Amino acid sequence: MQKREESNRGNVKEMHVAGRMFSLLSQNRWHGIFHINRKPQSPWSKATIASLSIGIPFVIGGLLGQIHWALLAAIGGYTSLYVHNETYKQRAVKLLWVNLGLTVSFGLGLVSAASPWAMVLAIGGVSAAATFLCGVFRIPPPAGFFFVLVCAVGTGLPVDLSAAPLRMAIAFLGGCLAWVIAMLGWLLDPGCRGADKNQVTVRSIRHEFRSAFDLHSPIVTVSLRNGIAVLFATLLAFAFGIERPYWVPLSCASVLRGATMLDVVHRTIQRSVGTAVGVILAGGIFIMQPSIWMLGLYVMILQFVTELIIVRNYAFAVIFITPLALIIVETGRADLAISTLIGSRLLDTLLGCAIGAAAALLYWKRAVPGAK
Repeated sequence: MQKREESNRGNVKEMHVAGRMFSLLSQNRWHGIFHINRKPQSPWSKATIASLSIGIPFVIGGLLGQIHWALLAAIGGYTSLYVHNETYKQRAVKLLWVNLGLTVSFGLGLVSAASPWAMVLAIGGVSAAATFLCGVFRIPPPAGFFFVLVCAVGTGLPVDLSAAPLRMAIAFLGGCLAWVIAMLGWLLDPGCRGADKNQVTVRSIRHEFRSAFDLHSPIVTVSLRNGIAVLFATLLAFAFGIERPYWVPLSCASVLRGATMLDVVHRTIQRSVGTAVGVILAGGIFIMQPSIWMLGLYVMILQFVTELIIVRNYAFAVIFITPLALIIVETGRADLAISTLIGSRLLDTLLGCAIGAAAALLYWKRAVPGAK
């Protein structure tokens, strides 16, 4: 009898939370999706650092006559996206580890591309590990997302295990260039640029790692959720016979960055709409068959605009993020068909977003504010 009463109380509680979720979605389903956030300051400095870190490799690649080297170095340039309001000492250490992490993630993508099962495990594992480590070290957005992105990009390149060390080395050098560009401000202002509110101590790091043995730890559970969801998204992409499946887990990882279920719903719609426009923009760039110099100019402009817009609205930022990723992965493909590229990436995005939203829904009691 007592068990039945407890079960009834549990059902009532579940219905209460479900009603609350429905209310949240119905009242706010459109609010915030295309809303332009008003920020006191635009991140001009970070936008400049990021655009130079992504664009300069194209200048160097053009001088050397190696477009593929430029594309690989641009992957390391994503290190610049982890510049935040910290002291230069904190930045120097953080960006070094980010560069190493991106290089390792990229390498795992490269070596796993030959086997579908290895690819599934690599992308899922990178998602879980990146989410966990960024949570432990309190790395603010983009947090673990770009580690998944570079791993996915690695799986999309032509399979050549013998070339993996060279590709990783070039990506790492691109990250070193980003490190130098991000630290140039120290020459003008060697003092503390600002205290990072997310700074952690050795004691707090030890505490977070010890909590890894507690399956109820939010960091651990979110990491497992993201890893399993991205793993399943990759597996499903192969099951559906998608030729280049990397975009599905990438879209899944993107929407899972939402802090609440409502955020996930918003990001799902934003990602879908932004990608729809972004792939058309990418198609227009590919149709023009730009030189390596023009590609460098395009990626600099795209990255600069992305950094300025992403703090205001994610949907508009995705319009520029999409062609950036496609330029790095698809440039140089002999079999590139623009119409097929546009259609495939749209379907891949919808599938990945649906899997991400479903994964968040399974975890929705923790995702809804106030849910117990």
